[in-house]
Amino acid sequence: MSDFFTTLIPEDPRYLLDELKIAKINNLSWFGNKITISVNENVQFADAGSNFEHVSCPLCKTDLMEWWGGAMDEAYSEKNGFSDLRTITPCCHKETSLNDLDYYFPQGFYTSAIEMQPFSHHDVCIDSQELHYEMICQELFKITNKKWRIINRHF
Repeated sequence: MSDFFTTLIPEDPRYLLDELKIAKINNLSWFGNKITISVNENVQFADAGSNFEHVSCPLCKTDLMEWWGGAMDEAYSEKNGFSDLRTITPCCHKETSLNDLDYYFPQGFYTSAIEMQPFSHHDVCIDSQELHYEMICQELFKITNKKWRIINRHF
């Protein structure tokens, strides 16, 4: 049976949740879903697992799949994680961020993350779950004043 994991990350990869905000998040009622909140010293990458289909340039929409793996390797270090996400696109030679590339399905970088308990695709309607996550992102914005990204990982 396949599992889906949903991770919520701030659009700002370096945003760190503090203890007060973590307490407020833990007090939200999210239809009984259990959550795990992590706060990391170094920037990490939240991937979509087998949902990941492609990545493209946010500026000119060129497919970047062949280039992307090398750019990720270059930006990562064992000691510091992803310390510098800035990059120059190979297609239009413009500066952007690895976080701002167009990922399908969404992916991104984070220091703070909220992981929802996994659910089986047989147990829930994905469309209604997406609406649920959008409402959660609105609640998170009220608490943090930051936009949040929904990462749906499939294994």
